[in-house]
Amino acid sequence: MEFAPEMLEYANLISSKGLTGFTQGSVQERREGYSAIGELLGEGPLVKEILDFSIPSKDGSVFIKNYIPRTEPKSKILYFHGGGWVVGRLKDFDPFARKLAEITSSIVSLVDYRLAPEFPFPLPLEDAYTSLEWISNQKENIWKDLPLVVAGDSAGGNLAASTIMRAKELFGPKIDLQILIYPVTETICNTDSYKEFEFGPGLTKKDMEWFIAQYLPDPNTRSDPKASPLFQKDWKDLPPAIVFIADIDPLRDDGKLYAEKLTEAGVSVLFKEFKGYTHGFFTKVNLLKAPEEGLRMISAEMDRVFRRKEALL
Repeated sequence: MEFAPEMLEYANLISSKGLTGFTQGSVQERREGYSAIGELLGEGPLVKEILDFSIPSKDGSVFIKNYIPRTEPKSKILYFHGGGWVVGRLKDFDPFARKLAEITSSIVSLVDYRLAPEFPFPLPLEDAYTSLEWISNQKENIWKDLPLVVAGDSAGGNLAASTIMRAKELFGPKIDLQILIYPVTETICNTDSYKEFEFGPGLTKKDMEWFIAQYLPDPNTRSDPKASPLFQKDWKDLPPAIVFIADIDPLRDDGKLYAEKLTEAGVSVLFKEFKGYTHGFFTKVNLLKAPEEGLRMISAEMDRVFRRKEALL
């Protein structure tokens, strides 16, 4: 195990400031700790405008912040942020959403789904699907008839994968591409990478077990494909995928095994393992260079997928 030089510098920066992130304390203390790290990112690039919407969801509502790029949009990206279904506020992901919109020339719709433990499974998933239905209906003005991408990192990747599966089962909105960044695809925590990185560095097995207990307090739900999309049976006819993972990460195999299942079913997958990086690195724009490299790969793959779609029409 060897850290990428910039990953080591980032870890030393966090340590020098005495930040514990989401690994200690009460739910609120973990949320504050996660946001304290987010404050180190600074500001993201300018966008043309930001449009805020609040839409009704099951037993409540969900807020969606839409980042409109300065260039002509080539897609609309519904994005679910990470944070173990428990931590993470929209402001923590604002620099990343701006960078994603800029590099991919896409409208990025950042979803403020309700968080556990106050709102456990399946309410965050209900918010996610409601958001999908909402964005699929945005076809006028700036939205036009843009290709629809569903994306997310970590727990947000879990919500994205489960939402895509539900859309297929219900003959719901047509999704043109899925982007999963070190996603949680099973909530049993028994893969080889969980054993290898049980105690970190960075995210630990104990951390994940705590997050999962907040989101899925009933252990019987953890093998449900809606909670653990790796356990779904039918992998055919899912949208093309981009799957990125970090190699120093207990969730490494979650993403790897998911990408393998898609590939075996004949789904086109762009897969990359970022060597020397730990969980959570991809949204640390401004502090790390690897996220921009990855975003440019995503943008190029989006162009390829959309060109292929047009050629088949």
